[in-house]
Amino acid sequence: MHLMLWVVMVLTVASVLQSRPHPGVTGERLVISLALAGCVLSLTFAALARDTGKSEAATAALPLVLGVSGNVLAFLQPASMSVVSVSTAVAMLFARLRPRLAAVLAAPLTVAIAAITVYVSPSSNAFQVAVACVLLCVVLGAVYVFARQARLRHDHTELLLAELEDSREAEARAAAVAERTRIARELHDILAQSLSALSVQLEGARKLAERDQVDPSLHQLIVRSGELTREGLADARRAVAALRGDDVPMVDQLTTLVGRCRRDLALPITLSVIGQPRTLAPDANLAFYRGAQEALTNAARYAAGSPTAVVLRYTPQATVLTISDQGRAAGADDDGAGTNVPVTPVEAWTGGGNGLRGMRERMERVGGVTHAGPIGQGWTVEMEIPA
Repeated sequence: MHLMLWVVMVLTVASVLQSRPHPGVTGERLVISLALAGCVLSLTFAALARDTGKSEAATAALPLVLGVSGNVLAFLQPASMSVVSVSTAVAMLFARLRPRLAAVLAAPLTVAIAAITVYVSPSSNAFQVAVACVLLCVVLGAVYVFARQARLRHDHTELLLAELEDSREAEARAAAVAERTRIARELHDILAQSLSALSVQLEGARKLAERDQVDPSLHQLIVRSGELTREGLADARRAVAALRGDDVPMVDQLTTLVGRCRRDLALPITLSVIGQPRTLAPDANLAFYRGAQEALTNAARYAAGSPTAVVLRYTPQATVLTISDQGRAAGADDDGAGTNVPVTPVEAWTGGGNGLRGMRERMERVGGVTHAGPIGQGWTVEMEIPA
């Protein structure tokens, strides 16, 4: 439509300038000049307009000005191609308005151009020319009615496709939630209950050991096994909560984890929280927790006794968790213990067990990234999830 309007404007100007009487500033010529200006301005504004949110009155104004100006030119310049302007006005009405309203507005323009053609045409076939003008207007109007209906059907089809896509995504999300709930239920019924039973058995073994006054080291091993079982049970429940979508604050989880590391792995750890804490998705919480668990286990294994810093930083762009140590303590032997560093059973501690690769994969699944590498004599792991 917009390209056609520019073509019609060029044809209209060329036809009016070549026909007689020519445009001027007095009398009949002034009227021709004003009618030509009406055609040019209405065609220009219509060709440049891209706003489809205008009212029907504003939308109909330009075609009506174009049609009236074209009829005036047809009356004053019988030799000009004014019927092109009138038929274009009819096409614009049907392209931009409701068919019934467009027909009401286009009918007077079409009847006027036919009557003017019959009146001013000197030839004997004036009636045939008028019929041709009417047919041109009718055909263009019908073409744009069908084009408008096709465009509306296309828009409706795109809307239905978008709704179908949304419905499929919602169905996929519902299926994922149902599957996660099933897995969480299975974990709870199998792993959590098994660990609970094991904890009860270990508690019974501890009481028997106290009654029979067994070796203190064996008694301590039984006590620690019970503690590890309870902590494993807590981790299993945390995983189940993440699968079910329950929210557990990240700061609370890290505080508990750091306390366990200080006690079990003999790591001098500091925990810092920078920024305003925000609520994270359960999957993101679990990814951060498992990553921190793995990084702290590695620090205890490869840099026993080294001061370790855990920093949780909230920024407007992301949530960043950094675990860094200062390297193996001076004088440490191959087992990770020195003269001033107690030997700790790292292998028995419930670490993440994923390694750096598993840590990266877990973070990538929640849209995050992991950076790990040496800094100075130590090692730093940084996990980041966009806000």
